Amino acid sequence: MDTLKNLCLRKMYKEIVRIDNSLRSYQQEAKESIFAAWDECDNVMFQMPTGTGKTRLFTSIISDIKVWGVIYNTDAKVLIIAHRIELIEQISESLKKYKVNHGIIAGGKDRNLRPEVQVASIQTITHRSNADVAKSLAVDFVIIDEAHHSAANSYKKLWALYPNAKKLGVTATPWRMNHLGFSSIYNKLIVSNSIKQFISEGWLAPYSYYSINDNSKTHQDITSIKEFDVEGDYKISALEKVMDKGSIRANLLDSYLKLAKGKKGIIYSVSRKHSDHICEEFRSVGINIVRIDSETPRDERRLYVQRFKAGHIDIIVNVDIFSEGFDCPDIEFIQLARPTKSLVKYLQQVGRGLRPTAGKTKCIILDNIGAHLEFELPDSDRTWEEEFVGTIIHSTKKKSNNRFVDIPKERSFEEGSEELLLIEDIEINSDINQEQKESYIWTQKDDDLLATLYSERKCPIEIISTVFNIEEPIILKRLEELNIL
Repeated sequence: MDTLKNLCLRKMYKEIVRIDNSLRSYQQEAKESIFAAWDECDNVMFQMPTGTGKTRLFTSIISDIKVWGVIYNTDAKVLIIAHRIELIEQISESLKKYKVNHGIIAGGKDRNLRPEVQVASIQTITHRSNADVAKSLAVDFVIIDEAHHSAANSYKKLWALYPNAKKLGVTATPWRMNHLGFSSIYNKLIVSNSIKQFISEGWLAPYSYYSINDNSKTHQDITSIKEFDVEGDYKISALEKVMDKGSIRANLLDSYLKLAKGKKGIIYSVSRKHSDHICEEFRSVGINIVRIDSETPRDERRLYVQRFKAGHIDIIVNVDIFSEGFDCPDIEFIQLARPTKSLVKYLQQVGRGLRPTAGKTKCIILDNIGAHLEFELPDSDRTWEEEFVGTIIHSTKKKSNNRFVDIPKERSFEEGSEELLLIEDIEINSDINQEQKESYIWTQKDDDLLATLYSERKCPIEIISTVFNIEEPIILKRLEELNIL
């Protein structure tokens, strides 16, 4: 009888991985790389851009671990960590969709510690009042969502709780404001394809990127800010003084009316007060816009999101709420109204608009703050390996390199306003069909497992269906083909 301990001693974690036909090819390749990396080390960080399916990927990893446990009749306990309740709920929904039984350990949630898979808030699992619960889990695998946060002290407590567990940190942006890296936490970084490649293959949506020029007054005012918080980002009070002005809010509205009128989108603002003022500006011309922030009651927030997804609300203006984990593929435009020194914030925010969906030709990005002048464009090449190691590199700020594209002027702006210019316009092959479904491909390993579960373990067809994540008729057909049924 094999055990996790024996597996660790033999360094054969790659034996756990299975072919999951519901995954995209790059997700399957990533999964195989992660299991192989666990044969070399304990702590792995995996990078993949926003919108390319990190939650789906680690759900498949968990499914493989559970199947391995069934085959060898051994417990394999998994703990998934997130830092916000919205992310925990999103992960839980993904696990439910793929019929992975699990419990939740978070404030305000009923606990069921019996399932071998638990989804926990980092704040809850590391709190001293939950020390006994945390230790009793005795997990074998820990998966950290949005792992760019894992340099925080609370995550150090997590490492101390489960020193022998295999750990996987997933993030779109392995980047820290101080450039100290993650190599003191993780042993290895696995980097996926670039945003540029994902767009070219149709897995992310193309975009048109508009922005102010580097000699604009708004950009000059932003770069003159000298007040920063403890993390190195701009102080909110300083941002409000610069950004929450009538002329700049008018520019936001002008940009929207000219370049994205009638489209569904998200605006990222500086503060609650700034959001309110933006809403007033947009409502004055009849636009259906709402504000969401950390003080918005959860039920009200959910209602707004539901109405937004249903098309009953045109725009949501928010303060960092939808930077991580928000999934609404038919977002048609993103507007940046909150300057930041964080590459993580920038890529997370623009990434919300890059999920492809039927009928969406491309996303419009309205950069009213000149963020690309600080961080370059969303699809620019980035040296994640350097950031992971912690190499102190020169400032990421780049000149515009005259990348502006001439566009026809549809109307004149009021005196003193700053017109957005087209910086980058990406086109892709319209023949790409990234969601093309293929028939299930059975491998010898699959057939052996199918025979074991059906003939030896006497598992019901509905249980076998959850193991393979395919419909019951396909299972029955394969049993007939193998002369087992």
